[in-house]
Amino acid sequence: MKSFFVTIAVALFAATLYIAAPFATAWFIREAVRNGDSGYLASSIEWGSVRETLKPSIARIALNLPDPGQEPADKPGLWQRLKAYWGQGAVDRMVDKYVTPEGLPQLFTLRKTYRDYVSGDTDEAKTTPLLDRIARTWARVKRAEFTDLTTFEIDMEDKFDPTRLYLGKLELTTLGWKLTELRIKFLTTAKNTIQNFVDVEHGAL
Repeated sequence: MKSFFVTIAVALFAATLYIAAPFATAWFIREAVRNGDSGYLASSIEWGSVRETLKPSIARIALNLPDPGQEPADKPGLWQRLKAYWGQGAVDRMVDKYVTPEGLPQLFTLRKTYRDYVSGDTDEAKTTPLLDRIARTWARVKRAEFTDLTTFEIDMEDKFDPTRLYLGKLELTTLGWKLTELRIKFLTTAKNTIQNFVDVEHGAL
């Protein structure tokens, strides 16, 4: 009987670790971006697939393109088609350059510097207890679920813009959970396209 309860306890502990692991990975990625830990970012993110899934979202914001998932009200004009064709190349180059283990922390630092010195905000990591920071981050999670045994999806609200959601997908590999896809979704149409592009480029993690 004792061995039975030990087995149950071990199984529950293993299940808890399994469920918590992708959440922990998402948190550690966030902290690695904040702290410039390019080594952890290199090993916990599939950068090629993340860049490819992120490019359409960045292009939509930067070029003010319609959502491809929705039926357009009007047929795109010549200018819009040209903008989408030529602008996509510029967006792709920007993503390839900055969405890297070294580039993403640099963008975060630029955003933090802007808010610290221009807006007068302070870095909450220096003033807020860790558990409070975790609770605030969890409050911004809008969806988190296992889609199968090796795939986990999490949708998180932007810290400064509640109309912007980051849609992440993590997959379980032989080396642990890794972020493999990242998309951005707007709940409402942005009014200032240029500012949205700057915000996304600077990142709000």
